[in-house]
Amino acid sequence: MHTEIYFDRKSYIINTQDGIDLSIKNDFSNRGPVFFNANHPTSHPQKSNGFIGNIKEGGSCNVPIVSLNIHCTGTHTESIAHISDRGEKIPEVCPLGLISAYLLTVKLTKSDDTNELYHCELSDDLLITAKKLKNKLSDKYEALIIRTNPNNQSKLIRNYDQYPAPFFTNDAIEYINSYGIKHLLVDIPSIDKANDGGSLGNHRLFFEKGKTISELLFIPEEVKDGFGF
Repeated sequence: MHTEIYFDRKSYIINTQDGIDLSIKNDFSNRGPVFFNANHPTSHPQKSNGFIGNIKEGGSCNVPIVSLNIHCTGTHTESIAHISDRGEKIPEVCPLGLISAYLLTVKLTKSDDTNELYHCELSDDLLITAKKLKNKLSDKYEALIIRTNPNNQSKLIRNYDQYPAPFFTNDAIEYINSYGIKHLLVDIPSIDKANDGGSLGNHRLFFEKGKTISELLFIPEEVKDGFGF
């Protein structure tokens, strides 16, 4: 289906069937990414009074019971409710249609090679810095998608407890906020360090102005940097 979108005084014709899926689906075969000591998603059939909810095991229908860590095993979206019991829930802030977005590939910076700030101690960390973001955004978009380099398919199955993930400096989040970005999408498990003492400082910074953060995406190499919906 084709739809017409008006953005920045221009008209765009979008084929909604040609979209590119940037998500990592939750995998029930122990092969997806994991973060923060999470277990892989599991599924087992409902059993009750002689009934088993699995057709392969002789049941009349499939009734799976799923155990799933939303934040640590696949692509997920969070609102300020992630860090506040008074925050807006996802249905209240997540876009219902196509929105303007910009994809940006970023080279990582060693923590020893930058003076940018972070709210807890750094130690041999890899960072997404404001310096690497600056001069790459030229317009106001609703969403910013960040792809980190190096970028390969190991992100689809990576154990981030064995291979610590990069994260943003506070300066980088403040720079993103200065552009009015409402929806931040990243291919890392968290915009914060895995253990920042529980403060989730970057989340709190972004949610001062932003609406949603989506983490643990995978952006294929063939998708080029630039503007889209």
